[in-house]
Amino acid sequence: MSASVGESAPGDLGAPTFHDLFRESFGQLTRLAHLLGADDAENVVQEAFVKLHQRWDTLADHTRVSGYLRTTVVNMSRSRTRHLRVVRRAPQERPPDELSAEVTALANWEHRRLREVLARLPRRQREVLVLRYWLDLSTAAIAETLGISPGTVKATTHHAIANLRKHLGDEPGGEG
Repeated sequence: MSASVGESAPGDLGAPTFHDLFRESFGQLTRLAHLLGADDAENVVQEAFVKLHQRWDTLADHTRVSGYLRTTVVNMSRSRTRHLRVVRRAPQERPPDELSAEVTALANWEHRRLREVLARLPRRQREVLVLRYWLDLSTAAIAETLGISPGTVKATTHHAIANLRKHLGDEPGGEG
């Protein structure tokens, strides 16, 4: 017997319902997509939830859906940023879309500066830092999300922090 979208499967006691998962995770996943460079973070996350919804009745373990969603958002953000690089090379004939309220809220000087430095980091370093410090994931969860070993996560984190220090400065005010 399969579970409907509004309930957990009978063998998945303690697993979130789809609706609870959406309500609890949407904001965090939107921030993740945004920090990974997706210009339409809400659409990326909505599409990830649509993909999950389509598979909901066939999932064997509903307790692992959070990791599935994170991985989907990371992969879709990667795809979106690749697409954006191609689009940005071509001249625009229409004005860019208006910034979302979330982008505007994050657009103060410190956040802009940090985003500029994050954008200069290699993709994997950026992903590891965002998953670690913005989503507060464990090394094991990051490794699972990105499909790499925990040792690679630790080494990548170390290199990424060294790069941030180099670009932002080591002192409390951020100036080196």
